[in-house]
Amino acid sequence: MESNQTKQVSKIDDSLKWHFFNMYCMALSDTDFDPKEAKLLYKIGLEHGLDKTVIDEIVVTSGLRPEAPITIEEKVAYLYDLTRMAWADGKIQEEEQLVLIKNILRFGFKEENKEQIKNYLIESVREGKSLEQIITEIKA
Repeated sequence: MESNQTKQVSKIDDSLKWHFFNMYCMALSDTDFDPKEAKLLYKIGLEHGLDKTVIDEIVVTSGLRPEAPITIEEKVAYLYDLTRMAWADGKIQEEEQLVLIKNILRFGFKEENKEQIKNYLIESVREGKSLEQIITEIKA
């Protein structure tokens, strides 16, 4: 018989599972999984309405097929969360920047804009801007 936790995880959309798995990979990308990164991963999970046991299950799930977000708001939200995860320990390593760039390109942004987008996201997170502020600035 399936547990409630397994049922809840299986009901979560694959793109959300991939999002959390990718954030977990971001946290691991500098080979130093800082407790601040773990704390933020769970905080973001709660923001998405998930509990700790579900997040635990997601980050250990393998075989996820990456799906890029569709709307600009979804893409920015995804990149924002990745940037927050990279910044959780107060520094952004080169490996983490490469993960950001890889996702910027995967989401269909132009090659010539990748550095500007990456730098904007990093600076915005450093300044403590909310996702709503960033989306508002992008749309302006």
